[in-house]
Amino acid sequence: MPPRKLVSLHSSRLFDPENSGALTYLTKVRGLEPAVLRKYGVGCASYGFVSKSNDAGGPRYEDDLCVTFPWLMRCGEVAEQEELRGGEFVWKDGEANGAEDKEKEKKERRAKRGHAEKEAKTKKKESEMTPLERYHHRKERRDRVKAAQEKATREKERLPTEVDEEGDDDGPHVTADSDAEALLGPYVPRRIKARSLTDKSRQRLDPSGGGFGLFGWHTVPADAVEVVVTEGEFDAMAVYQATGRAAVSLPNGCRSLPAEVLALLERIDVVYLWMDDDGPGREGAEMFARKLGVERCLVVRPSGKRGWKGDRKGRGVGEDADGATPESGEEDDEKAEEDDGPPPPPKDANEALLAGWDLEELLEEARELPHERILRFADLRDQVIHEIVNPEKYRGVPIPSLPGFTSLIKGFRRGEMTVLTGPTGSGKTTFLGQASLDLAEQGINVLWGSFEIKNTRLIQKLLQQYMKDVLPVGLNDRDLPAEEKRRQAAALTALADRFESLPMHFMKFHGGSDVDDVLDAMEYAAYVHDVEHIILDNMQFMISRQAAGKRSGSSFDKFDMQDIAIEKFRKFATDYNVHVTLVVHPRKEDEGARLGMSSFYGSAKATQEADTVLILQSDGKRKFVEVKKNRFDGTLGHAPLYFQLRSGRYSETEEGASVPAKTIVPRGVSAVKSVGKQQSKGSRAMASSSFYDDIRGQHPV
Repeated sequence: MPPRKLVSLHSSRLFDPENSGALTYLTKVRGLEPAVLRKYGVGCASYGFVSKSNDAGGPRYEDDLCVTFPWLMRCGEVAEQEELRGGEFVWKDGEANGAEDKEKEKKERRAKRGHAEKEAKTKKKESEMTPLERYHHRKERRDRVKAAQEKATREKERLPTEVDEEGDDDGPHVTADSDAEALLGPYVPRRIKARSLTDKSRQRLDPSGGGFGLFGWHTVPADAVEVVVTEGEFDAMAVYQATGRAAVSLPNGCRSLPAEVLALLERIDVVYLWMDDDGPGREGAEMFARKLGVERCLVVRPSGKRGWKGDRKGRGVGEDADGATPESGEEDDEKAEEDDGPPPPPKDANEALLAGWDLEELLEEARELPHERILRFADLRDQVIHEIVNPEKYRGVPIPSLPGFTSLIKGFRRGEMTVLTGPTGSGKTTFLGQASLDLAEQGINVLWGSFEIKNTRLIQKLLQQYMKDVLPVGLNDRDLPAEEKRRQAAALTALADRFESLPMHFMKFHGGSDVDDVLDAMEYAAYVHDVEHIILDNMQFMISRQAAGKRSGSSFDKFDMQDIAIEKFRKFATDYNVHVTLVVHPRKEDEGARLGMSSFYGSAKATQEADTVLILQSDGKRKFVEVKKNRFDGTLGHAPLYFQLRSGRYSETEEGASVPAKTIVPRGVSAVKSVGKQQSKGSRAMASSSFYDDIRGQHPV
């Protein structure tokens, strides 16, 4: 945890005249008031980031001015988090409590959690209530929220100490916050999030490896019954500035709500989820609502029908047209008629504040999620229109190292399933390893399930791909100068440190495994680590144990087990809104035969359930990934793959390509171009050489 004084130091630097650039950005560009910045503890500091132009000797760091966002929590809340993490945080009087006191505190916390769990089990969910019970339940919740809002308004108008007319001081006003401080202790910085002023992608958490918190949590009153949760820090401050409502922001944007943060929100009755109005934001809001409890969450999705405070020209209140005056006459009236109505709905809360929207009215538009299985067009109307108008926002996460492949599938999207096949040794794991690194480097939480290759071996392959160079294998046994050995060892350690920071997780399975156990691990990762993309490599190795346990052992039994497993993975991808990539080996084909949709082992279930079907094809001299099915927009085709031996990666250009280890010519395809030549009677039909003109590649070594 960072020192307590560091937050104050960063805050004082923000208001230092020498750092006027940071304050100007926050007040002029983001429209935030200095009083709000002080309340949230925002500051500025210089942090080191890896330079984009690295030297040959290793990574080079450069300082960049950042805005700092502290995560402040009470000492008791930190202690509970650390206990869940298996650690310990001592805070009372700066000294360790006696063994009896600590044991007593643990028992109290366990009893409190047990009571809460018992209440949760006996408490009816809204889906189980009758319509009349549901009505009274929601009315009671609305009354509690209204009472809390009225109390907050009174507290805001009230002075800290009340003095009567004679000047007698009745003493300090006792609030729930003072009680909470006596019970849980003062606020301390859990971590500090730093974000560069010039480069949005430059962000870091100080210190690394610490726990998670919510920015602005210290501004939430102890007796608050509602809170607004936003995607970004600027959005939370915008909500508070415009409405006075308690507002916090997530630690990692719309992609992550860590389990240790959920405990902080347990005491809140109503949670407003205001994510960005785009594809990932909408998906994140739905995922968080299900994690927090749909019955107590309201999702903010501005429709544009309410909340606009500007004029018909799309200007905010108090703004004038360029050089126009109220007496400008008929010409201005004609221009106003050309552009009546408000602008498009704001993307987020900060944009709404800057554009002149009434954030209170936008919050009043918040609605509960519709029933999980029943929808009306009205529930999907805004999203459908948004997808039509902004199709690029609903494309999946791209694979930057393979732009041609990305242009075919339009990226990997959540809630979908991809199946991949290819001959043995064709490079399926290599291809998926490269794709997983591209995803992780963009902040996508990835879960690997490697049932064929041990995790240690898989990670070695990933490290080489991440380094984009040969690893120093056998460094201690090589005849090198001591200084060179130390340099390479230091470089390997630095590489491991950078790789460790990637949001990548690995399942502890190998060989035959129970499908239900795998699904349990996937469910845990999706809930706790907010995993968005899961790779299962591969189906045959996974179900081999179950197949061996069957007495008959017939092919039909194996096919049935595979079909059931595929159906479960397909359902998991939909229910948990994650992308599942499943490797399925092909059925036995002649060596060199070109694979098709019917080449997948088992029945047609795999290709039927999949949203995207990929096949790695190779003839020994040419290698490409073929898209055989694409539910997103129907685009089919192929992208060339050239294996780079040094980096262990694929590229779509021939530069640096390795020489193939062997040549396999598919049946019916000539290795020699023969376009226009007349074939003799009875000879095998030859595919046109133009078929491979744009897909030449090679077999990976």
